[in-house]
Amino acid sequence: MTVNVLSRVAERVYWLGRYLERAESTARLITVNGNLIMDLPVRLPLGWRPLIDITGSGELFESLYGKGHATERNVCRFLATDTRNPGSIINSIIGVRDNARTVRENMPRITFEYINELYLFARSSLVPGQSRTRRGEALTQISRLAQQLEGFLSQNMLHDAHWELLRLGNYIERADMTTRIIDVRTVDLIAGHHELEPFQDIQWRSVLRSFYAMQAYHASVREPVDPPQVLQFLFKDERLPRSYLRCLNSVRRSLRELPRNGDAVAACHHALRALRDTDVARLGGMERSVELHGFINDCQVHLDELHKAIVSTYFL
Repeated sequence: MTVNVLSRVAERVYWLGRYLERAESTARLITVNGNLIMDLPVRLPLGWRPLIDITGSGELFESLYGKGHATERNVCRFLATDTRNPGSIINSIIGVRDNARTVRENMPRITFEYINELYLFARSSLVPGQSRTRRGEALTQISRLAQQLEGFLSQNMLHDAHWELLRLGNYIERADMTTRIIDVRTVDLIAGHHELEPFQDIQWRSVLRSFYAMQAYHASVREPVDPPQVLQFLFKDERLPRSYLRCLNSVRRSLRELPRNGDAVAACHHALRALRDTDVARLGGMERSVELHGFINDCQVHLDELHKAIVSTYFL
């Protein structure tokens, strides 16, 4: 495939991958948080605000809904159906649909039918103010449809440069979400918040469930849920599809299949080197919360550098 063809469609395919991953991850995040809230006493200092922090959209949320109004109703509307939020589920699915329109010739013809099914279901089933049960059912189905679409493309799309760009979008978005979830979800746990201490096991399990990784953790670690082990597993276990290491290695593999990859591969190696040189399990101790936050902030910087390298190489 020529570089000229890549330049024409690279950005669209890359963002299709990112939006698809973002829609699925956000749907799962809302579902897991709702389940966690139901498992904990009402008096605990947990609620729906952490989801806004995970997505990094606090300033936008407060401008739309006001400070101190991070209720379940407002947060779920903002993350799921609010078209004023660029990262909402519905906007992410619209992003998938719009980008797919321009690259239809590079995918199996039936692909757009799957995308349209996802779009129409989200439009009809995600509505503001719906009950927890109906919202949970809708979000679960959106996750399934998104995963079905990703699986279909994996099995049927030509694994050429377009495919590698799609996977770049998937894995960079996945790595970004992985680090954000760990950062926001573990800050109170590791800091030893006195009110949360009796429920730490429930919350660490919630962190694992955010990645569909509970069973994988027990099968791999073969020990009870333990903060240092959880961090080591989520950051450095290559076998876990959503681990930070697996995402970076997958990005590197895709980059090696693309032309002119020097700057992007170097940025990826920089991120991998920083991960390799960090004893992540050590950061699971209660006295290490500041260090863990600093390390995750560095991960975010590395991902941003990697994204910029891809943009400057293939999109401009």
